[in-house]
Amino acid sequence: MNVDRLRGPLPTRLKGPAVALTGIGHYFPGEPVSNEFFERLEGSQVTDAWIRKNTGVETRHWPDPTRERHVEMGAKAARLALEDAGLGVDDVELIIGTTSTSRPRSNPSSLKNGYMDIAPPLQRELGAHRAFVFDCQGIACAGFLYASMLAQAVLGSMNLRTALVVCAENPKPILNFDYKYSVLFGGGAAAGVWQTTEGTSGLLDVHLNSDGRYFDAFDIDENDKMIMHGKQIGQIGPRKLIEASRTLLARNDLVPTDIDWFIPHQANINLIREVVDAIELPWDRVLLNLHKRGNTSSVGAPSCLSEHVREGIVKPGDRILTVSIGRGFSWGAMLFQYAGGPSNGR
Repeated sequence: MNVDRLRGPLPTRLKGPAVALTGIGHYFPGEPVSNEFFERLEGSQVTDAWIRKNTGVETRHWPDPTRERHVEMGAKAARLALEDAGLGVDDVELIIGTTSTSRPRSNPSSLKNGYMDIAPPLQRELGAHRAFVFDCQGIACAGFLYASMLAQAVLGSMNLRTALVVCAENPKPILNFDYKYSVLFGGGAAAGVWQTTEGTSGLLDVHLNSDGRYFDAFDIDENDKMIMHGKQIGQIGPRKLIEASRTLLARNDLVPTDIDWFIPHQANINLIREVVDAIELPWDRVLLNLHKRGNTSSVGAPSCLSEHVREGIVKPGDRILTVSIGRGFSWGAMLFQYAGGPSNGR
């Protein structure tokens, strides 16, 4: 494959094969759940106005667990990504799944699986029998960045051509509605197709980092419910995302206006404002889906890209910077160009 629409000159700083994001897809289940859901809860201490002001979230989606879970949602996003790339399921040689919300028994990953893994049941759901598969877990919201970096490395080391990265989240079964932060989280899935290319690499640079001193900022209680220390995250998270963004811009000799689109971690509108203002990015280049989808953890960045591709806002060849921070803390930034597939005229 020769992805000749990727513009230069901006050589990749990564070792390994040249790769391009040739397909992207997303899926959100059911009707949107408005903030009124939380207002109606017994003993509720939140209002629609409070949620909008403190999180930026207006609606979110949660799957009906009797009909679909991580894997079923992930398969729908994956099929859309493959269609975008102009590929069939038999073209897939590697699947990497990532999630932060599946749990054995209490929140299994599929209707047919009591365990928490995504990739093996997803392989069967898709019929991707040529692929080998595994999960990349424990990094939560930064899952797409880490899995994309893994995909590039494995494609090169094993001389493969096509990888599918699938992110899927179903947070409702592990939310504790006694805590205000439960208003943040939504479910859904997103998928990206990475392919080796004979031309310019679309994956330009990646910066990943971790600091295990904060591993318990996100945790699970004795009832398998999520614990989030919001104050700690609010103090440290923006600083790490600002640092990661500046690192990639500086070592690629770029200024913020050289970026066509910035996709921040779809975490909280106040965190996003702090990051965007600090790195002085023009707000008309910031892409969001937080307001209508909520914080969807690993799904946030790739689903935001997919929605804006389908709206015709992001075009093939556009230069994109995305940042995310997850459990650990594990955080990172990725600089890339969306290549697109035949549905985008290639």
